[in-house]
Amino acid sequence: MNTEWVIIEVIAVFIDALAKVYFLNSRYSSRFASVMPQLLAWLCFFGWGIIATFLDFPIWLYDGMICAIILAYLFIAKYGSIAQKLFGLVLAEALVFACSLTGAGLASLFTNVNITHTQLYQDNARLLTIVFIKIIQVIVFYGLSKKHYNLRALQKRPMLVLTCAAIIVLLCLLFMFVNLSEFNEQTNNILIWLASGLLLILIGIFVMYEMFIREETRNIDLSTRLQRLEMESNFFNELNAMQADIRIWRHEYKNNLVGLRALIEQGPPEKALEYLDKFSGESFRDGAMLQTGNTVLDAVVSTKLLLARSRGIEVSIQAVYPETNNIEDYDLCAIAGNLLDNAIEACERMKDSEQVRFISFTLLIKGTNLTLSILNSYDGEIKRVGNRFITAKSAPFHGVGIQYVDSIVDKYQGHVLREYQDGVFETYVMLPLISAQGGD
Repeated sequence: MNTEWVIIEVIAVFIDALAKVYFLNSRYSSRFASVMPQLLAWLCFFGWGIIATFLDFPIWLYDGMICAIILAYLFIAKYGSIAQKLFGLVLAEALVFACSLTGAGLASLFTNVNITHTQLYQDNARLLTIVFIKIIQVIVFYGLSKKHYNLRALQKRPMLVLTCAAIIVLLCLLFMFVNLSEFNEQTNNILIWLASGLLLILIGIFVMYEMFIREETRNIDLSTRLQRLEMESNFFNELNAMQADIRIWRHEYKNNLVGLRALIEQGPPEKALEYLDKFSGESFRDGAMLQTGNTVLDAVVSTKLLLARSRGIEVSIQAVYPETNNIEDYDLCAIAGNLLDNAIEACERMKDSEQVRFISFTLLIKGTNLTLSILNSYDGEIKRVGNRFITAKSAPFHGVGIQYVDSIVDKYQGHVLREYQDGVFETYVMLPLISAQGGD
């Protein structure tokens, strides 16, 4: 095997190992914060691919070892059930087979040789087959990999660039195949180096965009942390205000009870009821306070809803909360608090004074899931960038609260759905009460 073919085979194995590790890593949550498991898995794929290629191992032995490496990687380094990991193995191998079959079929169509020929001989037909297969494999594996929720729109850019680069160089290769009547050694070498350049360009584009996406992810995570700090500050300020009100109320309640008793004994009932309403406050009279048994959640939601009522927004509540579950109080309060802030903001922006401004808060148990639904009125245009909804907050918190909610939902492997129609916006969140991240 001459030097050119050694290079093209090594690049092909390199891309194959990179695509597999990237795809598998994107589909499963990692048990480790380090990148060492991914690096070791890639080295195993790459090393075995080089050995099998240059020692001409049978295909069944090559595929069997690849399956063993995939299973070992998933069971050691990734979360998920046995069924999920077996599905990942089958999916990865099925994609490899489909890409190989498609690429070889296209190459044989242009070169007028059968697929078996491309496996046995190192000629231009095999070269074109390798290029087709690896281009299809990179695009398919990258396109099917899971991305950060807020960066899915960015994934379209590298897909477009990868596809355009592949089409341009493939057209060059096909042009040479069609217009050259015979191939001498110099022409063959040009084709090999051109194919090698294409594959290296694919790797370069992938690495470049992956670094860009990782940097954007870090920026979003930083903005999310800043939003969280701001929200924590507001949350503790609200709690402090409530505690101050409670201390004042406790200090005065004995005197109020004495006055209430005197009115009941001496005055008409209407006077006593009027005094009781004033003494109890709006929240006790009209049922605005949330009472689920979760003190922190009750305090946060009640504060938001009382604020909404004070601003002329109609409020309705329906809530049932499980006594024991795997959802952290802070995470649930962060979801409810952010969504209620956005709902209040939307209601306050309504310009038509005749429209009813309302917020409906529902927290229920459905099967093994906790569901939270918030409906609110709105008018005007709903702003979206790709899959992201944008609030009216100023930078750097432009829509970050929504992203933070989505990140918490992803943490519990739940689902969030947003719909809007006829002046009503609904956010529906479903969180599993039993952790989806468990043992095998």
